[in-house]
Amino acid sequence: MHESTIECVEGLELNGCDAEIRESRISRIAVEGYDTSLPREDVDDALREHFASCGNIIHVHVPIDENSGTLCRYALIYVNKEDEEKALRLDGSDMGERILQIQSYPFHENHLENFFDPMKEAKAYRIQHTILVTCDDISLRIDVIKTELEKYFSAIGSLVYPDVTESGAIKTLADVYVRGHEGVEKALERSGPSVGGLNFVVTEVVPLPKITPKTGYIHPHNFTIMARQQIENQKKTETTAGNQQKKKSKTTERNQKKKNKKKEKKSKTREAYQKKKMSETREGNQKMKGVEISF
Repeated sequence: MHESTIECVEGLELNGCDAEIRESRISRIAVEGYDTSLPREDVDDALREHFASCGNIIHVHVPIDENSGTLCRYALIYVNKEDEEKALRLDGSDMGERILQIQSYPFHENHLENFFDPMKEAKAYRIQHTILVTCDDISLRIDVIKTELEKYFSAIGSLVYPDVTESGAIKTLADVYVRGHEGVEKALERSGPSVGGLNFVVTEVVPLPKITPKTGYIHPHNFTIMARQQIENQKKTETTAGNQQKKKSKTTERNQKKKNKKKEKKSKTREAYQKKKMSETREGNQKMKGVEISF
């Protein structure tokens, strides 16, 4: 098994080559009408099951407001171009006693962005997704295909080649790791003929695990979740520590004041006692001087 990794490039543009990208082989479909009060995972599963008869479901995206947990009224389904018509035929179909409204939403259109924009992930919380990419043309040498692939996909994420056999036969040419839904869209839009003429095909966006595995392996997206939790926990810790410090400071100040008052009171008591004792001693001495001794 051959493995090599190309370092991630942060930019999302292809150094001026975007204009040369051919039409994607993947169709984007917008769906509304599902129950937005359900958990995101349940809606995702229901949509995958509902559209399963249409062919390969490459990806399902159910936008969510991370702050309120509210689902967007529109979800996006990604299917192969040849399966788009089958998916559109499901317009008006019933899913969980809800009537779905389905429409084609090509990558170049943006009339629904006012619904999606409030649901966009914060940059710090963009989850890492794994995109499976293969190539239709297997007649070329694998190193030639990889070179072209890196030119085409490296600007949107990092690449790993895990499934190329020793004979050069291609199973999955590469795993492309991208951040957030924006990265996923960029990769899906590139499914099709590249600038060099090769047909790179995105076969699947690997669904994210619902539960963090209890084994030693942690899926890449969980690092983002963990980082997010660490940031939130750090904020909580800092707030708690700050409150505790303030409380401790006030308590210390209050105790110091009490201690000072006690010292002052004790000092005054001691001073009064000494004055009284000195006064009594002086008075006693004066009386003794005035006593006459007789035999």
